[in-house]
Amino acid sequence: MIANTITLCRLLLTFIVIVLFGRYWTLDIGLIATIALIFTLDGVDGYIARRRNETSKLGEVLDTVADRIIENTFWIYFTTTGHLPLWMPIAVMSRGFITDSLQRSFGYPESGWTHALTRSRISRALSGITKMLAFTSLASTGFLKNPALEQGSLTLATIAVGFCLLRGLPFFFITR
Repeated sequence: MIANTITLCRLLLTFIVIVLFGRYWTLDIGLIATIALIFTLDGVDGYIARRRNETSKLGEVLDTVADRIIENTFWIYFTTTGHLPLWMPIAVMSRGFITDSLQRSFGYPESGWTHALTRSRISRALSGITKMLAFTSLASTGFLKNPALEQGSLTLATIAVGFCLLRGLPFFFITR
């Protein structure tokens, strides 16, 4: 299944970025582009799975697990490098644990505003874009050393965390 291969490649690329980042500024430029690629491929794997009729429960679980590992890895990395405050990865990871547990017990919201906020392609795309912009911007601050970029990166990360938390709210309104 091509989609699952793309998902696994996203995981591998994430670990490669983390291992190599900060060694050579010329390499860092390519790694920043790789971060953008990792988040772009998140949409591509789902598109390919649907297009090729290769959707499966395993693929859905693999995609969710990969998303969590990738996002948490970047949140932790940028926190340990001093770019982000500790509350950000704690908030994002806590939200992930809570919503994943509620989803396993009650399923995803199926209609209305709760579905639009959690499962719609627009909501998922906006979530991915905000994280991609935050992480690529944070990575750029490592070698550009620009105070305005650093503040902008922190603002983008705050927006990404806020959107993440907002997308988790509907899980508390699921009733079965």
